[in-house]
Amino acid sequence: MVAQRLGKQGAQLFWIKNGRRFEKTNPENARIAFLLAGAYFDAVKMFVDRNDSLRATEIINQMPTNLQEGTVRRLSQYSFNRGKYPIAADLLRAIGFVDEADAIIAVAAHEFGTIKRPEVAAVLYDTVGRQDLVGESQEQLGEKALLEGKVEAAKIAFEKAVKAYDDSNQPKDALRVEERLKRFSLLEAFREMASQGRADEAEDMIDEISTHFPGIALSDLYAEIASVLERSGKPSEAVAYYDKAADSTNNPLKRQGYVNALRRIGSQIALQPTRGESVATHDMKENCTVCKRPIKAGDRIIDCPICGKTAHYPHLLEWVKVQGSCPSCFANLKTDDLREN
Repeated sequence: MVAQRLGKQGAQLFWIKNGRRFEKTNPENARIAFLLAGAYFDAVKMFVDRNDSLRATEIINQMPTNLQEGTVRRLSQYSFNRGKYPIAADLLRAIGFVDEADAIIAVAAHEFGTIKRPEVAAVLYDTVGRQDLVGESQEQLGEKALLEGKVEAAKIAFEKAVKAYDDSNQPKDALRVEERLKRFSLLEAFREMASQGRADEAEDMIDEISTHFPGIALSDLYAEIASVLERSGKPSEAVAYYDKAADSTNNPLKRQGYVNALRRIGSQIALQPTRGESVATHDMKENCTVCKRPIKAGDRIIDCPICGKTAHYPHLLEWVKVQGSCPSCFANLKTDDLREN
């Protein structure tokens, strides 16, 4: 009816106009209108813009054979220019140009590898069956993740690299990456020790871990030990590691977080009952072992549990927090040694 009233050319313009009107709000109506107009390019382009490769190739299969190659090549170029590489390849595959489609993907993968997007390159290489290049891209992705401190993501990428190298019969490369994977056991051992409260042993591993995992900040490792100790009911030990975490970071937000943790734990410690604390009933002959000033009647005092020397209670507590030892006999002490269990 439209053709009878408007003529062939007028009807074509009518349907194209309606297709353009509907393409953003009702793609199905737009598709019908474009196909009634014979505007196959516009119909496919609409789905290319929507990243809908399936619908785009369905329309290509409905096109007259004599129009397919020219239209598809234009659409593939349009897709490629907009970074829609998989769709550009899919359009070519729809009319049997498989080699050209694979070439597009290979070029795109190389481009993404060049701009430091190994995760995209790996997917594209996998599409064309280049497992050797998938291995390289996954390995690059693992290294990138390590530099960003994303340890679990790095481990997954290295594992995929090993599989890809195995699949492409590259045993030397697979073995090389497997050696990288073995280093992750260091981090697992560190976390196991920390979780068991073996703080000193965990701390001894920090330098080696930092060598192999430069993306992990020293402060994060100290803070991990501190967090475990805090959850385990060892606040005084946690203080020492939060303090080390604060000292080892240049990130002001992280440092403030560690300082806040120190304040929080300090408040908790101050509320805990003490062991051996008492009040001096008279002026004492011995001076405080910390401040070296006289101890007077009414002062809160405590004796070192090792040598028995007396100090003002708050002075000795603060000294042990910082120095970790008695100022008189130099025996190793923890603030827990001055508190009830």
